[in-house]
Amino acid sequence: MTSRSQPLLFNDLLRIADLKILSNVRLSAYTTFGIGGPVELLLIPGTLSALEQTVAYLEDRVPDYKVLGRGSNLLISDRGVRVVISLASLDRIGVPVNAPGSLSGPEGARHGDSARGHVRTVEVQAGCRLTSLLSWAVKRGLSGLEGMAGIPSSIGGSICMNAGTPSVCMADVVESVQVTGPSGSFWLDGKELDFGYRKCTMPRRSLITAARIRLAEDSPDRIRERMVRVIRSRRSTQPAGKKSAGCVFRNPEDDSAGRLIDRCGLKGTRVGDAAVSRKHANFIINCGRATASNVVELMEQISETVLTMAGKTLVPEISLWGFES
Repeated sequence: MTSRSQPLLFNDLLRIADLKILSNVRLSAYTTFGIGGPVELLLIPGTLSALEQTVAYLEDRVPDYKVLGRGSNLLISDRGVRVVISLASLDRIGVPVNAPGSLSGPEGARHGDSARGHVRTVEVQAGCRLTSLLSWAVKRGLSGLEGMAGIPSSIGGSICMNAGTPSVCMADVVESVQVTGPSGSFWLDGKELDFGYRKCTMPRRSLITAARIRLAEDSPDRIRERMVRVIRSRRSTQPAGKKSAGCVFRNPEDDSAGRLIDRCGLKGTRVGDAAVSRKHANFIINCGRATASNVVELMEQISETVLTMAGKTLVPEISLWGFES
């Protein structure tokens, strides 16, 4: 997209109802890393219809657009990107995604959930925070997500990355997903996503817009107890409260990226304001004004050192935007 074509796109997109358009904003404010250059157009659809129209319009005009959830597990280049669709406003819980005028909350719990014995299926939009869904579920005595307490991801992002812990991952609870592409929206069985370690397989040129999650009925007090234990463990082993993107590298087979980085003596290693966490070596934290270039240089230094000293190749777990050329 050239600077001359941006006004044309802007004017065309203005015709889409329920689509908020921001231009030339810095994406650092939209990521957990606090890092990211400018985006020419940030598009925030407020309804599924607005999202479908936006995706269809961009398909042939800006095919390399990006999709943003809650900005975790992500590093955006200092030069930024051209067009981003944010799903932050598509965050309703417990209601059919395409039900006009539906509201989340107790009403959604009555009309959007389907009880099946001791298992309940809850429908949630992709932009909802995982932590918000967990809080919603705990109040209603629905268990299954507490093992992921504290993960700062959207539902859509957590499914795409099959987020989780050794005890539970999204593949364990996803019944089906709604995906949106240039031709519209449709539902897929969770098994069709072919979940793997920190990945799933999506239809080409599509994005997750909602999911149906299987949760089991349980005592809210028991769920809270398990959730508190998980959060305490996470805070004791990870740099809680620090600006980061989460684990930077995937774990090699039969090993831990954090352990390898630690064994190579890299905790505390710093490039500019980007530093390897002293609490968990697979976290890079933004100590102030770190740039994406700082982080990439540090990642390269870590990878080279681990390969030289441990003979292991580290593969990034975080998504990288704007580094294509």
